Amino acid sequence: MASSAPILFVLNRNYSSWSLRAWLAMRHLKIDFETVLLLIGTPETPDLGLPETEELLSRAGPTAKAPSLHVANGSGGKHIIFETLAIMEYLAEDYPSLWPADRLERAYARSLASEMATSFGPIRNYAMNLRENWPFDPELYNNKVEKGIQRLSSIWEGLRSKASVKEGDRGYLFGTFTALDAMYAPVMFRLRSYDLIPK
Repeated sequence: MASSAPILFVLNRNYSSWSLRAWLAMRHLKIDFETVLLLIGTPETPDLGLPETEELLSRAGPTAKAPSLHVANGSGGKHIIFETLAIMEYLAEDYPSLWPADRLERAYARSLASEMATSFGPIRNYAMNLRENWPFDPELYNNKVEKGIQRLSSIWEGLRSKASVKEGDRGYLFGTFTALDAMYAPVMFRLRSYDLIPK
Protein backbone atom coordinates (compact mmCIF):
# COMPACT_ATOMS: atom_id res chain seq x y z
CA MET A 1 0.00 0.00 0.00
CA ALA A 2 1.30 3.45 -0.87
CA SER A 3 2.79 5.39 2.00
CA SER A 4 0.53 8.33 1.13
CA ALA A 5 -2.60 6.28 1.81
CA PRO A 6 -4.69 7.62 4.68
CA ILE A 7 -4.50 5.77 7.98
CA LEU A 8 -7.67 5.14 9.98
CA PHE A 9 -7.14 4.56 13.69
CA VAL A 10 -9.99 2.53 15.16
CA LEU A 11 -11.05 0.51 18.17
CA ASN A 12 -12.52 -2.95 17.65
CA ARG A 13 -15.37 -2.45 15.17
CA ASN A 14 -17.40 -5.23 16.79
CA TYR A 15 -17.75 -3.10 19.91
CA SER A 16 -17.04 0.49 18.87
CA SER A 17 -19.93 2.08 16.98
CA TRP A 18 -17.98 5.22 16.09
CA SER A 19 -15.06 3.25 14.67
CA LEU A 20 -17.49 1.12 12.67
CA ARG A 21 -19.17 4.18 11.15
CA ALA A 22 -15.98 5.68 9.72
CA TRP A 23 -14.70 2.31 8.55
CA LEU A 24 -17.99 1.45 6.80
CA ALA A 25 -17.97 4.71 4.88
CA MET A 26 -14.39 4.30 3.70
CA ARG A 27 -14.87 0.66 2.73
CA HIS A 28 -18.04 1.43 0.80
CA LEU A 29 -16.25 4.19 -1.10
CA LYS A 30 -13.46 1.71 -1.91
CA ILE A 31 -10.82 4.08 -0.58
CA ASP A 32 -7.30 2.70 -0.38
CA PHE A 33 -6.48 3.11 3.30
CA GLU A 34 -4.61 1.47 6.13
CA THR A 35 -6.28 0.51 9.40
CA VAL A 36 -4.54 0.71 12.76
CA LEU A 37 -6.44 -1.26 15.39
CA LEU A 38 -6.01 0.02 18.94
CA LEU A 39 -6.88 -2.93 21.17
CA ILE A 40 -8.06 -2.23 24.70
CA GLY A 41 -9.95 -4.18 27.33
CA THR A 42 -8.72 -7.66 26.35
CA PRO A 43 -6.70 -10.05 28.55
CA GLU A 44 -3.58 -8.92 26.70
CA THR A 45 -4.31 -5.19 26.60
CA PRO A 46 -5.01 -2.44 29.15
CA ASP A 47 -8.46 -1.38 30.32
CA LEU A 48 -9.92 2.10 30.04
CA GLY A 49 -8.68 4.57 32.60
CA LEU A 50 -5.20 3.12 32.94
CA PRO A 51 -2.14 5.18 31.97
CA GLU A 52 -1.15 2.51 29.46
CA THR A 53 -4.52 2.91 27.75
CA GLU A 54 -4.15 6.68 27.50
CA GLU A 55 -0.71 6.21 26.00
CA LEU A 56 -2.07 3.71 23.47
CA LEU A 57 -5.02 5.89 22.49
CA SER A 58 -2.80 8.96 22.15
CA ARG A 59 -1.51 7.38 18.94
CA ALA A 60 -4.90 8.23 17.41
CA GLY A 61 -4.52 11.96 17.93
CA PRO A 62 -4.78 14.87 20.36
CA THR A 63 -8.14 13.76 21.79
CA ALA A 64 -6.87 10.23 22.48
CA LYS A 65 -10.06 8.86 20.92
CA ALA A 66 -10.88 6.74 17.90
CA PRO A 67 -11.67 6.92 15.10
CA SER A 68 -9.20 9.38 13.69
CA LEU A 69 -7.94 9.71 10.15
CA HIS A 70 -4.30 10.56 9.45
CA VAL A 71 -3.71 12.03 5.99
CA ALA A 72 -0.52 13.26 4.33
CA ASN A 73 -0.36 17.03 3.95
CA GLY A 74 1.92 17.07 0.91
CA SER A 75 4.98 18.42 2.69
CA GLY A 76 6.07 15.31 4.51
CA GLY A 77 3.78 15.82 7.49
CA LYS A 78 0.26 14.78 8.29
CA HIS A 79 -3.10 16.15 9.31
CA ILE A 80 -5.18 14.34 11.91
CA ILE A 81 -8.94 14.46 11.43
CA PHE A 82 -10.83 13.31 14.51
CA GLU A 83 -14.52 12.77 15.24
CA THR A 84 -16.57 10.65 12.85
CA LEU A 85 -18.67 13.44 11.35
CA ALA A 86 -15.55 15.48 10.58
CA ILE A 87 -14.08 12.43 8.85
CA MET A 88 -17.27 12.06 6.81
CA GLU A 89 -17.12 15.70 5.74
CA TYR A 90 -13.48 15.36 4.75
CA LEU A 91 -14.24 12.28 2.66
CA ALA A 92 -17.18 14.02 1.00
CA GLU A 93 -14.82 16.64 -0.45
CA ASP A 94 -13.48 13.93 -2.78
CA TYR A 95 -16.55 11.67 -2.75
CA PRO A 96 -19.57 14.00 -2.89
CA SER A 97 -21.96 11.05 -3.19
CA LEU A 98 -21.39 10.53 0.52
CA TRP A 99 -24.16 13.09 1.01
CA PRO A 100 -27.36 13.40 -1.07
CA ALA A 101 -27.04 15.50 -4.22
CA ASP A 102 -30.15 17.54 -3.49
CA ARG A 103 -29.39 20.55 -1.29
CA LEU A 104 -32.38 20.14 1.03
CA GLU A 105 -31.89 16.39 1.33
CA ARG A 106 -28.22 16.99 2.06
CA ALA A 107 -29.06 19.40 4.86
CA TYR A 108 -31.63 16.97 6.25
CA ALA A 109 -29.12 14.11 6.14
CA ARG A 110 -26.61 16.20 8.06
CA SER A 111 -29.29 17.08 10.61
CA LEU A 112 -30.11 13.40 11.10
CA ALA A 113 -26.42 12.51 11.37
CA SER A 114 -26.01 15.12 14.09
CA GLU A 115 -29.10 13.77 15.83
CA MET A 116 -27.52 10.33 15.95
CA ALA A 117 -24.33 11.83 17.36
CA THR A 118 -26.14 13.67 20.15
CA SER A 119 -29.35 11.72 20.80
CA PHE A 120 -30.68 8.19 21.25
CA GLY A 121 -28.68 7.77 24.45
CA PRO A 122 -31.04 5.17 25.99
CA ILE A 123 -30.58 2.94 22.94
CA ARG A 124 -26.88 3.60 22.58
CA ASN A 125 -26.51 2.61 26.23
CA TYR A 126 -27.09 -0.97 25.08
CA ALA A 127 -23.54 -2.24 24.66
CA MET A 128 -22.45 -2.61 21.05
CA ASN A 129 -21.57 -6.22 20.23
CA LEU A 130 -21.86 -7.51 16.68
CA ARG A 131 -20.94 -11.03 17.75
CA GLU A 132 -23.80 -11.67 20.15
CA ASN A 133 -27.59 -11.74 20.20
CA TRP A 134 -29.77 -11.70 23.31
CA PRO A 135 -33.47 -12.29 23.90
CA PHE A 136 -35.61 -9.26 24.67
CA ASP A 137 -35.11 -8.16 28.29
CA PRO A 138 -38.08 -6.22 29.70
CA GLU A 139 -35.98 -5.03 32.64
CA LEU A 140 -33.76 -3.02 30.29
CA TYR A 141 -36.67 -1.64 28.28
CA ASN A 142 -38.30 1.64 29.30
CA ASN A 143 -40.26 4.57 27.88
CA LYS A 144 -37.12 6.38 26.74
CA VAL A 145 -35.96 3.35 24.79
CA GLU A 146 -39.41 2.98 23.26
CA LYS A 147 -39.50 6.66 22.24
CA GLY A 148 -36.07 6.31 20.67
CA ILE A 149 -37.19 3.30 18.66
CA GLN A 150 -40.30 5.16 17.54
CA ARG A 151 -38.17 8.08 16.40
CA LEU A 152 -35.83 5.76 14.50
CA SER A 153 -38.77 4.05 12.82
CA SER A 154 -40.20 7.43 11.84
CA ILE A 155 -36.89 8.51 10.31
CA TRP A 156 -36.29 5.29 8.42
CA GLU A 157 -39.86 4.88 7.17
CA GLY A 158 -40.02 8.51 6.08
CA LEU A 159 -36.78 8.32 4.13
CA ARG A 160 -37.49 4.95 2.57
CA SER A 161 -41.01 5.92 1.48
CA LYS A 162 -39.45 8.64 -0.67
CA ALA A 163 -36.35 6.73 -1.75
CA SER A 164 -38.22 3.58 -2.77
CA VAL A 165 -39.88 5.36 -5.69
CA LYS A 166 -36.66 6.93 -6.98
CA GLU A 167 -34.98 5.60 -10.07
CA GLY A 168 -31.89 3.64 -9.08
CA ASP A 169 -33.07 2.94 -5.53
CA ARG A 170 -30.74 0.44 -3.89
CA GLY A 171 -32.46 0.11 -0.55
CA TYR A 172 -30.46 2.69 1.41
CA LEU A 173 -32.01 5.50 3.41
CA PHE A 174 -31.76 7.98 0.54
CA GLY A 175 -31.83 5.30 -2.15
CA THR A 176 -28.07 5.09 -2.61
CA PHE A 177 -25.44 4.83 0.10
CA THR A 178 -24.68 8.00 2.04
CA ALA A 179 -22.92 8.87 5.27
CA LEU A 180 -26.28 8.55 7.00
CA ASP A 181 -26.35 4.80 6.37
CA ALA A 182 -22.99 4.48 8.08
CA MET A 183 -24.13 6.71 10.92
CA TYR A 184 -27.28 4.69 11.62
CA ALA A 185 -25.90 1.19 10.98
CA PRO A 186 -24.65 0.60 14.56
CA VAL A 187 -27.98 1.45 16.17
CA MET A 188 -29.69 -0.95 13.76
CA PHE A 189 -27.27 -3.64 14.89
CA ARG A 190 -28.18 -2.86 18.50
CA LEU A 191 -31.88 -3.27 17.77
CA ARG A 192 -31.14 -6.63 16.21
CA SER A 193 -28.71 -7.79 18.91
CA TYR A 194 -31.14 -7.04 21.74
CA ASP A 195 -34.33 -8.11 19.93
CA LEU A 196 -35.68 -4.55 19.95
CA ILE A 197 -36.92 -4.43 16.36
CA PRO A 198 -40.67 -3.73 16.44
CA LYS A 199 -42.66 -6.78 15.40
